[in-house]
Amino acid sequence: MLDRPPDPIKPVAPVPVPRQRPLAVAAAGLALGGSGGVGLLASVALLAGAGPVVDAFVARAVVLGVDPVDAGAIARAVRTALLSSGSGTLALAVLSMVLAWGVMARYEAARMGALVVAAVSLACGVVRTSVTAFGNGVDWSLAAGRPDPATAAAVAEAFGDTMPSWLVGLGGGLTDLQSFGYIAVIVLLVVPASREYFRTRLESTAGFPVRWRSAGSSRRTKAVPP
Repeated sequence: MLDRPPDPIKPVAPVPVPRQRPLAVAAAGLALGGSGGVGLLASVALLAGAGPVVDAFVARAVVLGVDPVDAGAIARAVRTALLSSGSGTLALAVLSMVLAWGVMARYEAARMGALVVAAVSLACGVVRTSVTAFGNGVDWSLAAGRPDPATAAAVAEAFGDTMPSWLVGLGGGLTDLQSFGYIAVIVLLVVPASREYFRTRLESTAGFPVRWRSAGSSRRTKAVPP
């Protein structure tokens, strides 16, 4: 069969033209994946240490004069706080690594999701530090339903005595490292070069390059002669 010239009226499927990834986007993807990995380590440490910390806290609180029933109620609140913080950190870490792939693959939805996850992770890091490093400043006696200064003081001392220094140091160091990474992600993904890279795409139709915007705007096509 003889080859026929293409019909100039019939639409031709666009052919994507590769575009070099900006350095800011590449750095943001690496920082997002790295922050997710750091968050994964922090969550594992927190989830693994929650049980022993709570058991030691109950024993120490009873020794310091806290009623066993109250100590048990407070321990449940401490356990819930530690496990919730660790689980949230784990979920955000996994999501960060998935979004890092999306950012590298040039998905605008991944860029927006990465900004949201970075902001939420920063807030989660503050909560995680408050529960571990500064947990002795929290009035855990409120969980017993009968708060009083003596119980609050004994609970604070028990918490400080039983929270292991390795967990505080490891959690604090990883949280700081992760926070720096997420701040870098936010900055790198909002610079003009990154926004332009995700919102525009170069295509070619029948040998004529066209440029169109795909982020919430109507499609614009401009043919450029070869």
